[in-house]
Amino acid sequence: MKHESQNAFRREQREPVVGGNLFTRSLAARTIASLRRSNVADVAAETWPSDRLLHQHITRAASNPAMTSVAGWAAELAQKRVADVIEALGPASGAADVLKQSLVLDWDGTGIISAPGFTAGAANSGFVAEGQPIPVRQLNVGPAQLQPYKLATIAALTREMVESSNAEALVSDALVRSTGLALDAVFFGSAAATAAHPAGIRNGIAATAPSANADGFQAFAEDVAALIDAVAPVGGKGPYILIGSPGRAAMIATHYVSFKDEAQFSVVASSAVGNDLVCIAPKAMVAALASDADVETTSAATLVMDTAPGAAGSMGPEAEMWQTDSLAVKVRWPVSWALRNAGAVAWLTPSWK
Repeated sequence: MKHESQNAFRREQREPVVGGNLFTRSLAARTIASLRRSNVADVAAETWPSDRLLHQHITRAASNPAMTSVAGWAAELAQKRVADVIEALGPASGAADVLKQSLVLDWDGTGIISAPGFTAGAANSGFVAEGQPIPVRQLNVGPAQLQPYKLATIAALTREMVESSNAEALVSDALVRSTGLALDAVFFGSAAATAAHPAGIRNGIAATAPSANADGFQAFAEDVAALIDAVAPVGGKGPYILIGSPGRAAMIATHYVSFKDEAQFSVVASSAVGNDLVCIAPKAMVAALASDADVETTSAATLVMDTAPGAAGSMGPEAEMWQTDSLAVKVRWPVSWALRNAGAVAWLTPSWK
């Protein structure tokens, strides 16, 4: 016979956690709230009533202390916020696939982040006989400093798009996809750092000599071996990532790689590398990004509809938001990266197609 007091100790069922993307849902909720001139938390509760993590992410109001070690509160939230930012960029960005396997930090209001350099070498350690002093070695490796940069974009959306039941998909497609492509263009490039963007991962890294073998299969094998050998002093036994154009990446995955352990070797597609083939040891890379983009909207503005606008006041095709019943959405997303060791990247231009 059960005692009535046992009911007091019965564990209540948690609300189901809907497997949505915190980044895109937060972006959509902020956009809708701005259009309606309402509270973001109210929009989130109305649109995704069962998404507990989204509600915690948006509100973050005074309550019981949130600790990353406590399941059900900040443990899931701390891990999911940054991961969802990268996941949202995945369909459009090869760089996002690389960042998934690198050391990713949260900006969280920080100005400059300094990460330790990455050094791997057999000479840095050794066996010591019993009772003998252990050698001390100072690793003179400078830190990788992450300067604050931002990706920013403005998109014009109609009221019908924002207020539809597909708002999350439409808003994220318009804003996240263009951001992902812009990220790839700089990330896989060779340009030096400027006041506007970080240095491309190939900056200052000379091309590896490609194979001259007339046999395409052999040339491919020799090129891949040369690239991995070039980054192996830093990457050890992996993982390694090969980046090629979408067509070349598909060809590698379907014709040349009969077996691959995705935990140690993977192929990523990006149009930003052109005809080149790039190899990365992702563990020697560090990135920092904001887990929540800054979103501003207005329905009473005139936009210069140009992907490369000139100085303020310059002429160009214009669109009036109020007259067209549209909404201008501006997204500002802090993001930066750096190599902890320059030997983590190698590239070449192969002769095989």
